[in-house]
Amino acid sequence: MQLTVSVLLPTYNRAGLLVETIDSLLAQTRPVDEILVIDDGSSDDTAARVAAYGAPVRYIHQPNGGKSSALNLGLAQSTGDLVWICDDDDLLLPQACERMATTLEADAGLGYCAARHEDFTFNPVSGETRLKPPGYMKRSQPDELFPDLLIGCHIFQPGLMVRRTVYDQVGPFRKDLTRSQDFEMLLRVARTSRGVQLDEVLFHHREHDGERGSAAERFSMQQANARWIHFHRVIMENLVPDLDDAEILPASVWTDPARATTRQRTAAIKRATIYARNQLWPEAVHAWHEIAEGAGGPLDELERDMMGSATLYSLGCDQLLDDKAVRAAALALKKVSPLGREMLSQVARSLRWRLKLALTKRQFGRAFSLARFILAAR
Repeated sequence: MQLTVSVLLPTYNRAGLLVETIDSLLAQTRPVDEILVIDDGSSDDTAARVAAYGAPVRYIHQPNGGKSSALNLGLAQSTGDLVWICDDDDLLLPQACERMATTLEADAGLGYCAARHEDFTFNPVSGETRLKPPGYMKRSQPDELFPDLLIGCHIFQPGLMVRRTVYDQVGPFRKDLTRSQDFEMLLRVARTSRGVQLDEVLFHHREHDGERGSAAERFSMQQANARWIHFHRVIMENLVPDLDDAEILPASVWTDPARATTRQRTAAIKRATIYARNQLWPEAVHAWHEIAEGAGGPLDELERDMMGSATLYSLGCDQLLDDKAVRAAALALKKVSPLGREMLSQVARSLRWRLKLALTKRQFGRAFSLARFILAAR
């Protein structure tokens, strides 16, 4: 039986870009059953632009309240078996609906289907569109999806189709999050249901400077990193302590007989990496000390990779470098045990590329902080 598909399209003051997104949705090789445009209090001509379409496009208006509020309204008013949430400035490739919906129809046990994307920029002066690889992407096996998401979001909503029953199970979008609410919801979806990631690009993600959030929380892209850091901390500070070790590692790693005696340590290192990449550096360094104080031999390859990746996420590692207490505690690892020294060495090694980048960009203050840490870790 063919399942019905509802598209939720929240929008705010992007009428010109919104119509491009709608046009890409109407050009799908498998037609969607409804497109709900949830207008979050726009002051431009969004209503008139959407009214020109007719079915299956439906317009819903609400007073400005932010993306979470708009999405919760859309979930309540949509009817499809499958829910596909799209941003109001991205472009869906023609086969996107067909590929994700047929994958879910073929396996009733799947709660969601994800796909890859490419970034693009558009120059309105020259009319040139440029595609480029996303800044962060992983190709996850089914048992790796949730563990991989914990260290970085590589799945965006336009590349995600979810069964309505899963959204019913995990509850509404959090209104207290005015940023990263889609990432928090994705974590709930991936934690509670089985999914698959298709190894193909199904949408193009637009990169541009612009305003984001509710009217009360409007901010420019130059401020985005600080907002991301704040809300990643809010999301992870309660989630990570609640996770079992078996949730943190892929099942293929957790159940590997070769790791029978080391899997708890591997999970502890992964937990610390999650803290670090989500900017909870005091928690990460505390976890490193607990690991270094325990018994155990040298790090294995997977554990070395985890330690090295702690500093490599796009949110950066400013607190590790600039907070005196955090920096001192991290550097003290080399005095705890040989294992602690090895752990610190992997962290310092991973900072070398940031040092090279800072020098290339002539960011000499940042280069000094990086060099200071690397040298002190010896």
